[in-house]
Amino acid sequence: DDQPEYASLQAILFGPFVLAGLSSGDWDAKTGSDVSDWITAVPSSHNSQLMTFTQESSGRTFVLSSSNGSLTMQERPAVDGTDTAVHATFRVHPQDAAMLHGTYGATLKDTSVQIEPFDMPGTVITNNLTLSAQKSAGSFFNIVPGLDGKPNSVSLELGTKPGCFLVSGADYSAGAKIQVSCKSSVQSIGGILEQAASFAQAAPLRQYHPVSFVAKGVKRNFLLEPFYSLRDEFYTVYFNLAA
Repeated sequence: DDQPEYASLQAILFGPFVLAGLSSGDWDAKTGSDVSDWITAVPSSHNSQLMTFTQESSGRTFVLSSSNGSLTMQERPAVDGTDTAVHATFRVHPQDAAMLHGTYGATLKDTSVQIEPFDMPGTVITNNLTLSAQKSAGSFFNIVPGLDGKPNSVSLELGTKPGCFLVSGADYSAGAKIQVSCKSSVQSIGGILEQAASFAQAAPLRQYHPVSFVAKGVKRNFLLEPFYSLRDEFYTVYFNLAA
């Protein structure tokens, strides 16, 4: 379109690939003088840092999900290529840089980590259950053995508030919001708190495509992937380069 008001809208090409950004509306990019200033490749090693957290409730499997700035439990999708799969995948990277390239084939426990939503590179979940691009003490969680005592479960303890954990609920349905509960202030009845604060580490519902990039944005960064690889995810193939 050669209309002046659309002159700043551009698609991004990498060789023969049109790159789409995972987004549900935002398309404002933050460009630099050189392409490398605002677009960088995703290292293949980052796939080993991806995981999904699951829980069982009322006979169904739910996944921890980050969408629109909220943490909720959503029913595990039955098919691949969905927005639910995107929102239920997290890059979990330890505070200890020496562990950054480790493979999470086994359950990760007793580790201080930052939890980054798959489609929001460079943004992490904070202890206040918000999203922030600022890395601070309030953006770390301790992955500890699950409070329910099961061998393969973990609990997510707030780095700034030992004894306080991310919890779901009891017999909840899709959309239940994640909250914070502390063992010192909540009396557990029938193991409900322990169950609500325990998650299973599962294989990630999504992985980085071999041709993946991170593009800087005005409000958030974008994960770029070849357009042809997407199925039913929300995305944009145009970016506002004059934002």
